[in-house]
Amino acid sequence: MLRRIICYALAAWLSCAWLLAIDSADVKILRKGGKYETRLKKLEKVGEGVWRLKIPTCEIPRDALKIDVVSSWATASKGDAGYFVTSDGHLGTFREDNGKYCSRKNMLKLYGMKGPKGCFVAIMKGLAFEQNLHVEAKDGKYAIFPRYNIDKIEFDPYEDIVIDFYELKGDDANYSGMARTYRKYQLGRGEVVPLKERAKNNPTLDFAAKSIYVRIKAGRCDRRAYPRELWGKREFPLVVDNTFDGIIDIMKRMKSMGIDWAEVCLVGWHKGGHDGPFPDLFPVPEEFGGEKKMLEAIREGKSLGYRMTVHVNHTSFYYGKAKRLPLEDVCKGPDGKARKYTFWPGGQAYFSCYQTLCNRLLDADLSKFKSMGLNGTFHVDVTSAREPTPCHDPMHPNNRKQMADWQNRVNKKCRDAFGAYSSECAFDHVAKTLDYGLYVSWQGSESLKFGKLIDRPIPLTELVYHGIILTNPFYGTIDAPYERGEDKFSDVKESYAYLGSAANRMLKVIEFGGRPSFYYIDYKDLSPMKGFYDEYQKLKHLQFEFMDSHEEVAKGVFSTTYSDGTCIVCNYRDEAFDFKGKSIKPKSYIVLY
Repeated sequence: MLRRIICYALAAWLSCAWLLAIDSADVKILRKGGKYETRLKKLEKVGEGVWRLKIPTCEIPRDALKIDVVSSWATASKGDAGYFVTSDGHLGTFREDNGKYCSRKNMLKLYGMKGPKGCFVAIMKGLAFEQNLHVEAKDGKYAIFPRYNIDKIEFDPYEDIVIDFYELKGDDANYSGMARTYRKYQLGRGEVVPLKERAKNNPTLDFAAKSIYVRIKAGRCDRRAYPRELWGKREFPLVVDNTFDGIIDIMKRMKSMGIDWAEVCLVGWHKGGHDGPFPDLFPVPEEFGGEKKMLEAIREGKSLGYRMTVHVNHTSFYYGKAKRLPLEDVCKGPDGKARKYTFWPGGQAYFSCYQTLCNRLLDADLSKFKSMGLNGTFHVDVTSAREPTPCHDPMHPNNRKQMADWQNRVNKKCRDAFGAYSSECAFDHVAKTLDYGLYVSWQGSESLKFGKLIDRPIPLTELVYHGIILTNPFYGTIDAPYERGEDKFSDVKESYAYLGSAANRMLKVIEFGGRPSFYYIDYKDLSPMKGFYDEYQKLKHLQFEFMDSHEEVAKGVFSTTYSDGTCIVCNYRDEAFDFKGKSIKPKSYIVLY
């Protein structure tokens, strides 16, 4: 009898502990002077299996520096089964005593955990631009939580902190289910529209989905050839990679090999070559052949059946050097001064303000490009590779959320002009206007470089947006079939070492449902491109399907399943692997229906 009473009491206690786990969170506020204040915040049930944490702006102290939101649902201990999932597409298991990880890039506004208290995904719906996701292990105790950087907003908090926690059960209790829940949220509120629908009566977008992406650089300023202390102090000679005659020859050779579906993007074609003095674009350097030859290259590419586009930049602007950029149009910092971005060989680059870009520069640029006959996905560097930067100019002040709105207005103008818009990564504050991301993550090696708590990257962005946004997985999977070796022009050589070989890189593009993309090669040997092009022709129809699930079925073997039932299994092993009666060759894949 006593044993039965104890069992009932223990069951009741566990039930209460479970309820506490999902209907409350610790809100830890760091205030000026280094004082921490912790509040227990009750969550409101807002739907079946959905709980909401809300911190109204009036409850955020004026002297608050940081706010951590630690749900007890998002805690675990070393040795527990399961894993956590970060907003930048990484997965970690509970195997360390101590360690810290911070998502430097919040590509998605979500995080999740499958742990001892169940499985959930948290979707950040208010003040999401002002946080970074943190994972901390201390003495074997894990916590995953967003940290709201109140001291970095640069304006008053402009909306309530809102996080919705979704309980996931059954077949949804995994990272694929987390992604599907977020996708359903994005589709349901009309933030994004499936590619299948957008491509109807849109020849640019339909062509993009079925084609490989070929970026050919005309020229650049080779900063590696000169000491850094000289950057910005003198002009460096323009290095010609390909004249427009050379680009025409590359396209003709592509066509002669049977590459019929290619979108060709001209890079570094403009004044100053690659990363020239934006927003100045013209005149086109005569070293490349000038504007006359550029127009000839565009016409020739189109005559071969290719879609033609160009690469420009809407973020790095050169106040003081660019003739089109007066001081009143530059993004300003809190001190009222022109806001510095980074330092390139050409000098100090400054952040643009997308409001002035949209209202004062963009229309003329798009009109010019239309007159040049471009008909491909319009490509803009950087925009979807970082979060928006605030501007404090009194004539055009914008917090991060407002700047994101202006970015989407700019992108929509580009999309309206050419049918589709692409940018550098896939940060989803511009998901509503992004059609193609040149790569999702800057480095596939981020998981290895920035935290021992991380096990591996997962296709989280792809699980959310495949069938909505075209992507290529990593910076290191650009030029996937080529053995690049050392790239003297790359700042991230380690990203190519992450996957180790061309065979692995091609498999990763296939596993992650990517679009083959080429950029840094010299285009002398096109046979590796043709080989990967042929593989893509077998799979390109899947770009119009959602990626519904992904999992590691065995060490070095991964399966990806799409909404039409197609399953692709990739074997990275050095030996064959048997899967459901099918033998998969080493470094190869099979398609199951």
